Amino acid sequence: MPLLDRVCRYLAVAGALVLFALALVTVVSVVGRYLFGRPIHGDFELVEMGCAVALSLFLPYCQLRAGNVIVDFVTVRAPERLKRVLDAAGCLLIAVAGVLLAWRLGLGGYDLYRYNDQTMVLQINTWIAYAVLVPCFALLGIVGVVTAHRALRGELAPGVGG
Repeated sequence: MPLLDRVCRYLAVAGALVLFALALVTVVSVVGRYLFGRPIHGDFELVEMGCAVALSLFLPYCQLRAGNVIVDFVTVRAPERLKRVLDAAGCLLIAVAGVLLAWRLGLGGYDLYRYNDQTMVLQINTWIAYAVLVPCFALLGIVGVVTAHRALRGELAPGVGG
């Protein structure tokens, strides 16, 4: 699935850019506070929302590449078929979690939009972050199903994907 791989890669790059921007905001704010007594007002709001957005942008790519932490000390000597079934089950659980989170975040984001919820200092509409989170978690659900199928076929190993 080259399209799925490409979309996940672009989202991960976007997540890296968001984290880079957050790092710049933090550095400028700290330096501004130290040298001039003038930090960036609301920098914590930007970092809070930006970290949530960056995390959601990274998750589909991480799942596609089997980059999640695996605790396999219990199954290290298990038959290969059992390992594949357990890996597939784990991928399906991630798919279910992604879809459930997308659904609930969608409803929550809609409520925030309806009530015009804003951050305290910068008055940023909070639903904007949810508008990014929802499709990313929906994509995580799709990727979870794809990786479950790959796991059953024995094609899912750390660093393998697309």
